[in-house]
Order: sequence, then structure tokens, then C-alpha cells
Amino acid sequence: MRKLFPLLLLAAAFHQPLALADCASSPKPVAEAFYNWYLQSFSNEKDPITDDLPHLQQYVTQTLIERIKKQMSSPEGLEEDYFLKTQDYMDEWLTQIKVSEPQVQGTSARESVTLGNTPDTTQIVDLLLVKDKGCWKINEVLATTDQSE
Repeated sequence: MRKLFPLLLLAAAFHQPLALADCASSPKPVAEAFYNWYLQSFSNEKDPITDDLPHLQQYVTQTLIERIKKQMSSPEGLEEDYFLKTQDYMDEWLTQIKVSEPQVQGTSARESVTLGNTPDTTQIVDLLLVKDKGCWKINEVLATTDQSE
């Protein structure tokens, strides 16, 4: 028993940082990781919302997931991809993801994500993130009306 106890303590010590590593301390890495994963899913011909819900839940609040699913199952459905604010994505976006420095106010934050790097291919969306159980998660995505920066 004496030999087992130190091993249990060691295992517990190593387990804790892994759980915390999944939770970003800043909103910016959440947006970067989310859009990398999200666009890569499309590139691999997968629907990130229906094919990989556990991964989606790492980055997006349950409230937003439920709103999207409700809209998807409504007679109107979704007219555009919720996270991209467009009907399709450009291959260039896979390697051209830029996230602005977040404006943090307590447990909420706002930042812009720019996809693409040429005037013809650039798409910009604004993210609203909240701290959910200590982890930053996307709670809303807004279309940026002026794409000509």
C-alpha cells in the first residue's frame, strides 16, 4: 500500500495539468484553435457541427450549440454557415487565419477573426466569447459588414 500511494499522487499530479491544458486562459487561442479545426473539418469533408460534437463543445458554449441546432432543424434551416457567415469557405482560409487582440471585460470578450488575405477572398467575423466554467468559449458570431479593410 505504501508503494501504491506515491504512484497515485504522481498520477493525480500529471492528470490535473492535462485537464487544464484543454482550457485556454485567454480568448485568442480559443478562436485560433477553433477556426483551424473547423476549417480543417470541412477540408476533410466532415461537418464539424454534426460529425464532431465533442470537439465543438470544447470551443463553443452549449447555449450557442443549441441555438444553431434549433435553427438547423427549423423549416428555414441555416442560410449560411453560422461561424463563417458565408455559404462556402475558401481553401486559402485554411492557412490564413488571423485573430485580433481580444477586448476583455470581466468574463466576456470580443475579437475579430480575419480569414484570407486578399480583398477578393477575405472574410471577417466578430466573436463574442464568455468564460464558461473557467474556460473561454465562443458564445456568438457576428458578421462584419465592412469587408474592405
